[in-house]
Amino acid sequence: MISDETDRKTLIFLILQFLNEEGYNESLHLLEQESKILFNFSYFSDAIINGNWKIAEDYLSAFTSPEENTFSRKMFFELYKSKFSESQDRSGGSESVNIFSKELRRIPVFKDDGYEDLVEVIADMRVLEQTSIMDKASLRAKLCVDLHKLGTNNPSLFGKLDFPELEKNALMSLIVLICPNGTHGGLKEDLIFLILQFLFEAKYKNTLHKLEQETKVLFNLKYLAELMTLGKFDKAEEYLTAFTNQDENKYSNAMFLEIQKLKCLESAEWEVTRLKLHRSVIMLAKKNPVLKDKLNLPSMGKSRLLTLMKKTVAFWGVHTCNHPNSLENFPVVRYLCRAPSSLGNNVNETKLKEINDPSECNALFLPDNFPGGRIACLTYSASGDYVLALAEDATHKLWTWSSSPYEYCKYTPRVLKENAFPKPRLYQPQSGITMKNEIATTTSAESSTSCFAIKGSYLFSTSGGKIAVFDVKSFEKVAAFGSPTASATCFIFIPGDLLAVGLDDGSIFIHCLSSRTIKANLEGHEQRITCLAFSRCFSVLVSSGADGKLCVWSTKSWKKLTSNKSIHQMCTRNNHDESSSLVTHIQFDPYQIELLVVEEHCIYTLKAPTLDCLLQWVPDESDGAITCGTYSSDGEIIYVGFRSGSIKVLDCRTFRTICQINLTAFTQPILSIIRLKVYPTVVAAHPSHPSQISVGLSNGKVMVFQPLGRGEWGEEVTLEAPEDNGDYYSDSSY
Repeated sequence: MISDETDRKTLIFLILQFLNEEGYNESLHLLEQESKILFNFSYFSDAIINGNWKIAEDYLSAFTSPEENTFSRKMFFELYKSKFSESQDRSGGSESVNIFSKELRRIPVFKDDGYEDLVEVIADMRVLEQTSIMDKASLRAKLCVDLHKLGTNNPSLFGKLDFPELEKNALMSLIVLICPNGTHGGLKEDLIFLILQFLFEAKYKNTLHKLEQETKVLFNLKYLAELMTLGKFDKAEEYLTAFTNQDENKYSNAMFLEIQKLKCLESAEWEVTRLKLHRSVIMLAKKNPVLKDKLNLPSMGKSRLLTLMKKTVAFWGVHTCNHPNSLENFPVVRYLCRAPSSLGNNVNETKLKEINDPSECNALFLPDNFPGGRIACLTYSASGDYVLALAEDATHKLWTWSSSPYEYCKYTPRVLKENAFPKPRLYQPQSGITMKNEIATTTSAESSTSCFAIKGSYLFSTSGGKIAVFDVKSFEKVAAFGSPTASATCFIFIPGDLLAVGLDDGSIFIHCLSSRTIKANLEGHEQRITCLAFSRCFSVLVSSGADGKLCVWSTKSWKKLTSNKSIHQMCTRNNHDESSSLVTHIQFDPYQIELLVVEEHCIYTLKAPTLDCLLQWVPDESDGAITCGTYSSDGEIIYVGFRSGSIKVLDCRTFRTICQINLTAFTQPILSIIRLKVYPTVVAAHPSHPSQISVGLSNGKVMVFQPLGRGEWGEEVTLEAPEDNGDYYSDSSY
């Protein structure tokens, strides 16, 4: 706490003047109440004149109470009496009785200062119908005069009714003197940061959070988390609304939706879900472009603003008498709370980062002596402790970083200080059996009919034949099912124990696994289904077909919500022949709001559930056809693989290329009559480390990639973690 009360009080007056001049009125009146150094009678009387009795009562209660002294008792009594008088006119007596019983009875009454008034009030209740109501404005004005007289003589308000005489813009003028080389706009924002630090150190919590909202320079992540933990979701929404609205971007939309979900979670069994939603809101705030640059105060010494003011006060004390007009040797600083940018005038674009050598990133081939043809499907487990691949010959392979897929891996790749991965192993159960699908006899490998999905400890998989169900622990096949007339081409799980299966005849079946029944048969595509994606946010299923169409289905009614949308009508920059392009992947972002669509010559993001095109990207011709693409686990970047043998890392908001990984540095061409270049066929993102990916290759191998040290793709290598300054606004605990 600040020890020098005189300097502290002077600084608060300067801050009050600044808040008033800048129009931060709510923060102004909260600071008056929390600091208790100024009773703003103008604000108090305005509340009374406007009939805002609750505001007037709360404001007075911040400075004194009815029990404190005779003048305070009379002030509260007059306030309640006037409120009581007006309530008679509104409610015919019911509200007035309530006011009398709940409010007037709280005030200690003694014969020397209130007994006769109380008798008079009770008498008024008995002859209510005979009493004429005076003009409200006149009554309120008279009340203000009476309260001012009582306040002037009230020892609890002594010295708090008058604001000291200050020059206009006193605090800002002082700041300009202290830091003469700063720009005015920058100095103003820095001053607000200094005030926020002062409010935090002085424990003016309500003022602190209101000023954060009114100035919008700092989004207090810990305060938002505190509100959610306490179940104050309306306040959490109000705080968030001060900085962004639900329609501003996908992150804001998702944050509001997650808070609204939290309102519905009341019972104890939802504790895990509640914690996940809390963490989701925090993660969204960190990624939200509106908020992510407002999450921390600049690094500065403790009590920075008070220290600066003390320096100037000391200067004036020495110099004013001897040299009243001189500013010679006035104490100045280079910056208020943050050092000037060290980048200088270097505004040139640093060029595209390309990885052409194994030493430029962490790369690892997963061990496999018998590749089974190109990798058709690839995924991480939900915890990231193993990687599962499905090869062209219908064989599954599983690599784990632990002794079994269910002994979870404890390593954290992104925080490794050495440029090395823990060694994985190709997992094989003691029985020696393998997980192998039926191979379709009527479709070619290029038809991309291979598909799998994991549910708990079971793997559902197909290579064009029946859907097989394997126990991932033992590799044992426990079931097989499918249509005898149409082959499954893709499927996904939907909450509610449902499995959506797309078939090669263009239909989609919705299976209930527990009851082993078909809940719906969706007809909307003319050719085989290529991809399916589900959004829990909108409760919709999106399907893509070889007919070049996208459909949106309600998972509540199973009705089609949109007419078939053509891929090629959306991708306006795609000049390729429609028949040569095929959607190879659709995926909702982690917040279930935007849909990534990958096809051979273009990728784009669509807004759900309308599928309006938000952004599209056509690669250079030298890249060749797009073979695969996926979101990172945080949805910030998109990994795109090309037949030319490279992988590009794109910013999801702009589709700007952040980095390019050239696989020629890691692989050799396939030995055949014609030496074919090895290229990525499928890419999978680690579920919790956004910068790590696994890549399935055309030669049947699988590689894992991540940047060196703690760096991100395209950035310089940083091996050490940045220091945590321990500031209140640090979000390290979330």
